[in-house]
Amino acid sequence: MSSDDDDTQGWIGNRRRMIGAILVGVAAVALLVCLFVFLGMSSGTKSGSGDGSAKAPVQLWETSQSGLDNRLKAQAQPPEFEADFAYGGPVVDIATKSVAVHPIDGFGGAFTDASALVFKKLSAEAKQQMLDLYFGKDGLGFTMGRVHINSCDFSTHNYAFAEVDGDLELKHFDDSLAEAVNSGMIDLIKAAQEKMVKNEGRHLKLLATPWSPPAWMKTNGQMDHSGQPCLKDGVHQAWAKYFPKWISAMKSHGVPIWAITVQNEPENNATWEGCLMNATEESDFLGNYLGPIMKAKHPDISIFVYDHNKDHVYNWTEAVYSHPEASKYADGVAYHWYSGDNFKDLQRIKEDYPKVKLLASEATWERWRWREGTSLASGDWSFGEGYAHDIIGDLNAGSIGWIDWNLLLDENGGPNHVDNVCDSVMMANLTTGELFIHPQYYFLGHFSKFILPGSKLLESTVTKSSTYNGVYTYACKWHKPKMEDDGVHCRAYGVCSGIDGLQATSFERPDGLIASVLLNCGEAAIEFKLKFGGRALRTSIPPHSIQTYLFSRPE
Repeated sequence: MSSDDDDTQGWIGNRRRMIGAILVGVAAVALLVCLFVFLGMSSGTKSGSGDGSAKAPVQLWETSQSGLDNRLKAQAQPPEFEADFAYGGPVVDIATKSVAVHPIDGFGGAFTDASALVFKKLSAEAKQQMLDLYFGKDGLGFTMGRVHINSCDFSTHNYAFAEVDGDLELKHFDDSLAEAVNSGMIDLIKAAQEKMVKNEGRHLKLLATPWSPPAWMKTNGQMDHSGQPCLKDGVHQAWAKYFPKWISAMKSHGVPIWAITVQNEPENNATWEGCLMNATEESDFLGNYLGPIMKAKHPDISIFVYDHNKDHVYNWTEAVYSHPEASKYADGVAYHWYSGDNFKDLQRIKEDYPKVKLLASEATWERWRWREGTSLASGDWSFGEGYAHDIIGDLNAGSIGWIDWNLLLDENGGPNHVDNVCDSVMMANLTTGELFIHPQYYFLGHFSKFILPGSKLLESTVTKSSTYNGVYTYACKWHKPKMEDDGVHCRAYGVCSGIDGLQATSFERPDGLIASVLLNCGEAAIEFKLKFGGRALRTSIPPHSIQTYLFSRPE
C-alpha cells in the first residue's frame, strides 16, 4: 500500500472514530432526555411531587341527565391535580388516612323468586345481557346478593320447606329445596356465580333472610301477617334448627351462604309473610337458640340483627349488644331505607359500637312512586339520584355494603302475590321480550364499579354547601323538590334535591387508588374544589349528575 493510501486510511479511521463519538454523545443525550421525560411522567401519573406542585392526571366518569350518551361515560379531558390553592366556593376535602374499622364488602341486589321467574322467561340473548350487565367484566361488578329463606312477597305463593305440623325435629324438611329450584332462583344464583368467577375471579357473598317461619310455628297459624309474639311456645329450638338445615341444603346445590339475618322487618306486620319481634324477643331468640346452633353447625357464617328501617336501628343495636347472650353471636346490624336517611343514627352506632358491622340490606321504589311521564322504558331519573344519596350517606356512616331489592321484575313490577309491586334497576316486558335498564343502574355503577371490595373509607368533608335538615317519615307521599327547599316539610325516603347540595364519599382501594363519588341533585351546576392532602383540582358537576374521580395518592 502506498503512503497516500496510508494517509487515506488514517483519515477514514479518524472520521469513523469522530462519527462514533458523536453518535455515542447523541445517544447519551437522548437517553437522558428520555429518562427525564419518564421521571416527569411517572411523577405525574403516580402522585405528583411531594408538595403537590406537579400536575397529576385523574380519571373521571360521569352520568348526567343531559343525554343517553352520557351514562357512566369516561370523560376525555378530566381536570388535573396541582398544588392546593385558595377557593371561595364549595370544597370537598378528602382525608389522607382511613380510620375505618371494616372495609367494603361490595354492592348487589336480591335474587328473589320474582327475579328468577322473569329471568326464566327471557330469551337466551336477554339472559346473557342481564348477567353481563350485573356481573360481567364490563358490568356493575356486583359482589353481594340477598336471598329469602322460605317465600316472601315477591313469590307467587306462600311456601316453606318444612310443612308438616308439629315436626319439631324437622324430619320432613325438604332438602331438595324444590320451591327454590322450580322458581329458578338457585339456577339464577349459580349463573351469576359462574359469570363472576369466569370474568372477574370474584365470588358472591349471599345474605339470607327469613320473612316468615312455616305457618304451623306461628301464633296466627299463617305465613302472611303475624301475631305478637310471632312464635308459638315450644317451637323456638325447631325454628333455630331450620336455619342451618336450609344453609346446608343450599350448599349442596352449590350455593354457599355468607351471612344471615334473624328476621326481615321484625317491626312490620305486613300483609305478606312476616314475623313480629321486638328487640328483646329477637335478642333472646338469637342468644338462646339461633346463635348456639349456628356456632356449632356453621361457625363461618356471619349473623346480622334487625334488618329493618334506620329510624330504630340504634335502639335495636343497643338492645342486642347489651344482651349478655345475643352479643356473643351478633356480627353486625342490617337496615332498610324506608324511614328516610337517618344517617346520624348510623353514625352513633359507628361511634358507640365501632366493631359492629353495618350493612344496608334493602332499598327499592314502590311502583306508586312513579311520577307522571315515567315509562317502563325510561324509568324515573330521580330514582337513581335517591339511590346515590342513600348510598353516600350509608357509606360515610360506615356501611360495609349496599344491597338493592329485586334484580329483575316484569312490566307490572312483579310477580308479587299481594300486589306489593315495585320498580327495579332492570325490568322486562315479557310480551315483547325487551329488557329495560332504569337510571338506578348507572348511579349504582359509580359506586360498585370503582369502590372495590377491600376498599377503606376516607372521610370526605364538604364545606360551603347546603344539606337537608328536615323531617322524614314513611307516611310522606312524594313532594317535589321545590316543596322541600325550606328544609322543614315532610320528606319521603329516597328523595334528593338541590337542598342536599354537593354530596361526596371517598375510599382508598386495595390497589392504592382513591375513588371519590360526587352527587348533585340540584337544578344548577356546581363548581367546586376537590382537595386531597397538598393537592387540589378545580372542577364542576352538572345538574342532576353523579361523578366518580379515580386518582393516585402522593408518595
